[in-house]
Amino acid sequence: MDMKPSLAKLHKFLALEAQRGFDNGAVVGGLGRMLSPWEAEARVDGVPEEIIQAVVARLRDYDRLSPKSRAEVLQGLWRRIRRAFPEAPPLEARSPTSEPSPGDRVAEPASGGQKRPREAARPQPSRPAPSGKKTSPRVREALPGGAPVALSAPVTVIPGIGPRRARRLERLGIRTLEDLLYHFPRRYDDYAQLKPIRQLRYGEQATVLGTVERVGVRELKGGKLKVVEAFIGDGSGVIRATWFNQPWIAEQLSPGKAVALAGRIDQYLGRLVLTNPEWEELDEDLLHTGRIVPVYPLTAQITQRWLRALMAQVIPAWTPRVPDPLPPAVRQEVGLLDLSTALLQMHFPDSWEMLEAARTRLAFEEIFYLQLGVLQQKRRWQSRPGRVFTVSDAWLEEQTARLPFQLTGAQQRALAEIRRDLASGHPMNRLLQGDVGSGKTVVAALAMAMVTREGAQAALMAPTAILAEQ
Repeated sequence: MDMKPSLAKLHKFLALEAQRGFDNGAVVGGLGRMLSPWEAEARVDGVPEEIIQAVVARLRDYDRLSPKSRAEVLQGLWRRIRRAFPEAPPLEARSPTSEPSPGDRVAEPASGGQKRPREAARPQPSRPAPSGKKTSPRVREALPGGAPVALSAPVTVIPGIGPRRARRLERLGIRTLEDLLYHFPRRYDDYAQLKPIRQLRYGEQATVLGTVERVGVRELKGGKLKVVEAFIGDGSGVIRATWFNQPWIAEQLSPGKAVALAGRIDQYLGRLVLTNPEWEELDEDLLHTGRIVPVYPLTAQITQRWLRALMAQVIPAWTPRVPDPLPPAVRQEVGLLDLSTALLQMHFPDSWEMLEAARTRLAFEEIFYLQLGVLQQKRRWQSRPGRVFTVSDAWLEEQTARLPFQLTGAQQRALAEIRRDLASGHPMNRLLQGDVGSGKTVVAALAMAMVTREGAQAALMAPTAILAEQ
């Protein structure tokens, strides 16, 4: 397997960085400045996606690391690349010249909770969010205080995530903090609308606030099925909530406790009920109720409630650290959110308008990188010298006069553009577009004649038997 040009360029940058003692000076502005163009170039080169993501994840926060940590990151990254591309040369490095300084360390969220940026820091939605809606989950301590950790750190740096839970998350493709940020919900449930019990309607999604009046457990099917039944009242009425095979809920829902329940309003024996609703105590910040609630893809032994709580712990604390590759001027020109806000709103949207704005930002970035890759590929092949093919007007008129029909104006314009391309001295790559029967084949045949008259070769691949016969 030949080494890709983009990987050769990356090796040049990393080797220079190693020679400089990992001072983040191999690229003007730091290694992070080359990530966006390099990522697009690597995709054009066909570099495996896991290699591209590994490079981006490790270099994105490179400027925040100490020289010693930078050396470890670059050496580990290049070892991974060499496992995929054995022909890649080694990365020679000398020891870093300095120890970590305070400016090299990543500031961790303060214990007790870092709040995400206020609304003034992002564009406002076109329609105001409902009053009284929760706008963000409570941010708990995401990492042990003082640990210098980057987005490429494994999820085991999060308190409560040990090897067993890390293996479960890995089945979802989540290995690092950055993987968590980009593990988006598969859908959203809107529990933002609070209603009195007497105003509930069958089939709607709603959040109910009330007090537990009584709770009990019934056993069905000879004890194989346990059903928790709780009756919740709010002064306007009472509704029954049931949970199947979750007997511990009966111990948590003691009579007199104020709770919020959210779910789909069902009907049983002519009465409205909540079946397996999400619920929370009212003395807590509402995460699973009273808001637009994310619903994540899951795997065995990972529950929706646990993963949502984990996201609420990590997302608000870590999205501000994600560098935004789009300059502010570009974002402002096209009306895009910054990347940190977009990621936060993808997980815990303040409104449907903000969710749509977040999706637009991420979709724009994906198409933007694709277009950059296409343009870079075009620039690359146009920079190579090509053979010049010139034909005279007299020759072209002679060839077209032999046709049993006159060329249309569109055919003549297409031929003129192809003629200019062939005479430019650069490789030509042109798409000839037209309806069925519009005369594309004769234009292609004349272009081939321009080339073969000077001793070069041309080939026409016919996609159908009918076209081959023509």
